[in-house]
Amino acid sequence: MFLEKIVEAKMEEIARLKRKKLSLKASFQKNRMGLIAEIKKASPSKGVIAKTFDPYNQLNAYISGKVDAISVVTDERYFQGSTEILRKLRQNTSLPILRKDFIIDPIQVYESLFLGADIILLIACILSRREIISLLALAKELGLEAIVEIHSREDLDKVLDTEAEILGINNRDLNTFTVDLRNTGIMIEELERRGKRKEFYIISESGVKERADVKYLEDLGVDGVLIGEAIMTADDPASKIKELFPE
Repeated sequence: MFLEKIVEAKMEEIARLKRKKLSLKASFQKNRMGLIAEIKKASPSKGVIAKTFDPYNQLNAYISGKVDAISVVTDERYFQGSTEILRKLRQNTSLPILRKDFIIDPIQVYESLFLGADIILLIACILSRREIISLLALAKELGLEAIVEIHSREDLDKVLDTEAEILGINNRDLNTFTVDLRNTGIMIEELERRGKRKEFYIISESGVKERADVKYLEDLGVDGVLIGEAIMTADDPASKIKELFPE
């Protein structure tokens, strides 16, 4: 009898692990540019961004600001993030959660599933084409979506004709940490030149600070934008979101 109860309890736990993941792609099908709001404490280039870092207050501000998804930076050494933050925030929101980290091994994809992430980030410049294909396949098998991040034409070459559906265009050069918002336009032009633009949802990452930046990306026709520092440093994050995305 006790064994049967234990097995029943385990079945419930397994069902939670296998829960249907929240879709980032679905959140972009709204006739407007979507917003992924990031929660991070620090970065290698800027040091501590949020001196009074409270991920729960930040999450509530994002919910108030009606964001479409949450990005949680989990790297500990260089960004002062943690997997525990993601795990706890998962219990406090029904929004899709992106685990933002430097994923280079299949075990990190499994870990992302168990943490409660819905989406993972795959950075093309630190992965081979074969690794991208393999990690995309594993994510799909586990029910996770993936943003494949590119910065250059070389990165794009690795991603084309894979199972990637969501393309993140990083405006920050990860080698020099310089930021140029025009990189999104350059990469979109390259996709159009190759006849591949319609194959991807496009997310612009890094460098968005003011309404003019958002308008520029809207005019390019991107599907979503990921914003971290501009909102993390705002005294009133919800108001900053409304400033960037006026109704």
